[in-house]
Amino acid sequence: MLQTLLLIFSLPVVAILLVFSIRRLIFTLAILPGSDQGSTSGLLGQPYLPEVLILVPCRDEVGMIPDLCQALSGLDYPSEKLQVVLIDDGSVDGTGQSMEEQSVSRPGWHVLKFANNKGKADSLNSALACFSFGEIIYIFDADHRPKADVIRRAAGYFYAPQVAAVTGFTQVLNPVASPSAFYSTVESYVNQLVTMRAKDRLGLAPALLGSNCAYRREPLIACGGFRYGALSEDSDLTVTFYRAGYRVRFMEDAVSYQQVPQSMDGYVKQHIRWGRGLNDVARVHSLETLKDRKLPWALRLELLLFTAGYLDRLALMSAILLAGLSYLLEGPLFLLLLIILFSLAMPLVQIVVLFFRERVDAAMWIRLPLVPVFFAIDIFAAMRAMWDTLLNQPRLWSKTERGEMP
Repeated sequence: MLQTLLLIFSLPVVAILLVFSIRRLIFTLAILPGSDQGSTSGLLGQPYLPEVLILVPCRDEVGMIPDLCQALSGLDYPSEKLQVVLIDDGSVDGTGQSMEEQSVSRPGWHVLKFANNKGKADSLNSALACFSFGEIIYIFDADHRPKADVIRRAAGYFYAPQVAAVTGFTQVLNPVASPSAFYSTVESYVNQLVTMRAKDRLGLAPALLGSNCAYRREPLIACGGFRYGALSEDSDLTVTFYRAGYRVRFMEDAVSYQQVPQSMDGYVKQHIRWGRGLNDVARVHSLETLKDRKLPWALRLELLLFTAGYLDRLALMSAILLAGLSYLLEGPLFLLLLIILFSLAMPLVQIVVLFFRERVDAAMWIRLPLVPVFFAIDIFAAMRAMWDTLLNQPRLWSKTERGEMP
């Protein structure tokens, strides 16, 4: 009887791990040389230069404002077709004053200040209501430093009318500053240069990121804007756009620079926040996406796996516990061990393939033994995020940890 129950509990766990591992394998194959069908490039040869409104939501970022504004001032785009709105979302450290000082001598720049914190999604919606300029809405966080050509490159992708949003490539400035920074960099590059690159090539909904991303105003407004209170407003809109019949693109040629957290505490807090955000997206969208027959089955499956967030981490932990019980009860131990090894091997395969493909520095290769340690910490963060979601713990804002920008 106990063996039968153990088998029943093991089957869904095995199924989840198999699906996620096969997905990783498909995405890895899709980024190999020769698999690119030209889908990742924008239409830069087309004379398409729409009006662009840049929104920069900030809270307590006074130290970031001068360099951020200098980077935005260096963007290569016609000045008459570009406006910038710096949003002070209830800061208490002088961020608003710094914004005013930086914008006063720059034509087309504006400052929008809120006395109390509204949250990123609500502050962006308020800015959209206040400023009607711009067919394209481009968003940067305070810690991003875009290359001069990002707006022009994004404009090329919007030449296709079905594209509702695009997200660019975020390059890490401090990849080997600490063990946490290394693993955060690996995660970021696997997500962008394996998963999102592959999904863009396969037409499987690459995810929007929270910064260095752009939206076509009309479908953004039609889809309800940024969902109020969302911790992952970008992920929420990814699913919303596809369910509305639009498309999202990953533009790996539009580069912005950013630092990742350098301490263990900063890493864990960030991942718990991300996990809770994806859990919220799953709660809002999973069932409706499953029932949406307008979507092709492959796209529907991928959106479901995307909204599942870190479910594979939870399934892996469950498989390890079930393997222990199987050893005691003479259950399906061999099957569980085989699936566990396959599930652990595939992320490492992705990393190695990516390192070879991108020809990373020796300093990155040397730090590969850190991956299993941080993967365990990643599993802990996923479990904590699920626990906080189930208990409906308060969503407390915490500033992302950063070092000094070079």
